[in-house]
Amino acid sequence: MKEKEIKEQLADISELMLYVDKPYRIEALHALHYEVEPVNFWTMFHQHWNSVENPSDFTDMLHSMFEYDDYGFNYDMLQDESRLNTLEPEDKAFYLSLPDEFAVFRGCHSFNEQGFSWTTDREVAERFALRMAIDKEYILLQGMVRKTDVICAYDNREEKEILVLPKKVIIVGRERANDPVLRSDDFKEYNDTSNIYHMVQTGRYRQLQSEEELKKMADGGWVFTIADKGFDSVKKYVNWFDELLSLIEKHKLESFSPTWYASAYDRYVTGKDILEGDPRGVVKQAQQIIRLRESEKVSTNEELDDIIDNAMQQAQMNDAKTK
Repeated sequence: MKEKEIKEQLADISELMLYVDKPYRIEALHALHYEVEPVNFWTMFHQHWNSVENPSDFTDMLHSMFEYDDYGFNYDMLQDESRLNTLEPEDKAFYLSLPDEFAVFRGCHSFNEQGFSWTTDREVAERFALRMAIDKEYILLQGMVRKTDVICAYDNREEKEILVLPKKVIIVGRERANDPVLRSDDFKEYNDTSNIYHMVQTGRYRQLQSEEELKKMADGGWVFTIADKGFDSVKKYVNWFDELLSLIEKHKLESFSPTWYASAYDRYVTGKDILEGDPRGVVKQAQQIIRLRESEKVSTNEELDDIIDNAMQQAQMNDAKTK
């Protein structure tokens, strides 16, 4: 592929990835990795990896991307110079500073010990051990890895993150502990908080909603958009999203399902509903908000003075009645 075509492809997939919600970004990257140039894949991967929550839910896809396959494709991609050259300067400097063999730590739980994300900073791992512990188990793993096995290294969030295949980590230590703060009486009423957080971040919360409930949530956003920007905002969004979907067809990304756009795709579907008859009365709700706002508007200082005077008179009358 020529340099100009590579740049055009990057522009297109950048636009696609912008509207993929966090829980679906690994799926999207997996769909792209066989379809695009290595330099474009690594550019997208480095850009979006740090926004992915709980990547252990997608270990099969990560293995598919980063284990050498029978055809040599992954070998070529992993050995491509763009893997390191597309890193941010601080990330590349962090990678280059790593010794040939070094210690790594992973904060995890009983359901995700076999993970790809590690850190050279023990304190960072301890913090992650306290997140999303739906099983109430907080585990700190210590391992050893070789620099040649590191897929990527990131320090742009000061987390000293090391991305490596789980089988390439030699486990040398495992600690188990319950967090005393979360077990205290003050936190008993929030026992399910970590579970809800986990569900939202991994997309499971959305998956439990019915199609009608998803439409109601999307409609809620449209009500205020129409009230603020007018009905034409619906047409513009639907037309724009149609063009966005055409990028999938252009690059023959059959596995890049539009449902991975999650809330953005919900908004597109409900936007089409509004244009085709507004079955749930979104425009009517927006008009009610506009009327309410207009009735509360104070356009001149004189009107404001009158409102203040009336309020003060009413207060004096109330005081007199009380006495």
